Amino acid sequence: MKRAIFAVVVALSGCVSPQPEPKPMPQRIIPYSGGLKIADSGGLEISFGRAQAGVEKAIDRLVGSTIIDGVDDGAGCELRSWSGTGLSLIFDKGAFVGWIAGPPTWPAPKRSAGNTCGWG
Repeated sequence: MKRAIFAVVVALSGCVSPQPEPKPMPQRIIPYSGGLKIADSGGLEISFGRAQAGVEKAIDRLVGSTIIDGVDDGAGCELRSWSGTGLSLIFDKGAFVGWIAGPPTWPAPKRSAGNTCGWG
C-alpha cells in the first residue's frame, strides 16, 4: 500500500510543468557622452536637449513604462528612473540634459554624462 501511494506521488510530481527562468532584457539602450544610442536601430539616438515627453515615450517603448522614481529638486531639475534598467534620466525645465546608468544598462560602477543636477 505504501509503495502504491509513493508511486502515485512520484508520478504526479512529474506532471508539474517547470517554471520558465526569467530572461535578461536585451541591451537596447547604450549611454554615451551626448545622450543615449539605441542598439540595432540603424543609428537612432536620443540626444541631450530633446523634449522630456518625447524622451520618456521613447524609453517607455524600449523598456516598458515603469517609472519607479520621479524626484524634483525644486529648481526645475527632475530625475526619472525606470524599473529594472539601472537607468535614470535628468531633465531640466522639460529638456533631457543628463543620465546616470548602472547595471544592467551600464556595468558597475555607475557612470553619468551631461548635467546630473547634483544627483549621482
